[in-house]
Amino acid sequence: MNILNYILPPLLGGIIALSTNWLAIKMLFRPHKAKYIFGFKIPFTPGLIPKERERLAKKIAEAISTRLLTPEVLAKELSDPSLWQLPDITIGEAIAPYAAQLTDGLKDLTDKLLPKALETIPNLPATHPKLDEALAAFTQKIIDENVSKLAGLFVSKGKIYESIKTNLFEYLSNPENQEEIREKLHEIIDRLPKQETNLLNINIQKFFEKEKHAVAGVLEVVATYLSQNMPIQAMIENKLASFDVAEAEDVILSVAGRELRLIIWLGGLLGFIIGCLMIVF
Repeated sequence: MNILNYILPPLLGGIIALSTNWLAIKMLFRPHKAKYIFGFKIPFTPGLIPKERERLAKKIAEAISTRLLTPEVLAKELSDPSLWQLPDITIGEAIAPYAAQLTDGLKDLTDKLLPKALETIPNLPATHPKLDEALAAFTQKIIDENVSKLAGLFVSKGKIYESIKTNLFEYLSNPENQEEIREKLHEIIDRLPKQETNLLNINIQKFFEKEKHAVAGVLEVVATYLSQNMPIQAMIENKLASFDVAEAEDVILSVAGRELRLIIWLGGLLGFIIGCLMIVF
């Protein structure tokens, strides 16, 4: 028998298996876009992952959000104080390097919220009757404590309260007064980092160690709220769907490249073994 009859089957089996495995793995990612010949789309283009990118992104995001990043898991992990790398410094020392950014941020927040607050305040008595009643009762108490009973007989407490409300709301609706209030709030914010308070002197690390159970409870509440209200699945899905195909290929190959190459060579080995068996049988 010709020696080629013994060499060719294992050699061809190995080469064919090696090539088909290599091609199959390449076809997972490539081509990145559909290819056409004379207006007809070439089968199996684009590659499997580019073609099914949106569906894969949806399935992966669904699996992660329902099995890995569940509200319970996030709440448990985020509420563990041991995960937080807490510095052995006071709150004042911690915020000192960021004092300027902190005050600027508070000022910006004030500028955004103040107009809405001043716009809302005049409507509070109408929308919150209990608050209106409490303010009226408070006004009456002040009058009773500071006006004699005889003089109180000639005082209309209801009219006084309505007058206070009217004048207060007129004051708050005046643009010049609003600007004055804004400037006063800015002055208070500017003084905050310079003030020595007990709060600023609290050691962060020691406070967390001392109050770890209370802190864990607060963190758990916050983590639960965030995990239940953050669109985790949509965030993951959008990120995966927007991933560049070439970039995704690089990421996958950097993680599983060794295993994928092993699959290719194992395929070649199996093809070689099958070629040997063909000679025997």
